[in-house]
Amino acid sequence: MTTKIADTIMETGYTFQQELLLQALERQATSGMLMTNPRVTGFTSFAKAVLNFIDDKKAPKTCKNLYAYLVKKGAYDGIWNSNNAILEREKNK
Repeated sequence: MTTKIADTIMETGYTFQQELLLQALERQATSGMLMTNPRVTGFTSFAKAVLNFIDDKKAPKTCKNLYAYLVKKGAYDGIWNSNNAILEREKNK
């Protein structure tokens, strides 16, 4: 039985798809550039696509606030740019 690439579990414990969503959320929140087309994700906003994968009712619904919230919660600690996430979390304390 083969596993879909999107469902592959990475070193961080997230699936490949979840890691890509978190990376794209960071890029969109820090640069302001739209990272995906809502027609592709099936959600009206990119933040809603990310919220679909995290089980947190208190999470903000906007991209920048969601990114800051996830950084504070440590969601980015194991991801490829974890140094940036640690710096952001220290800055937002």
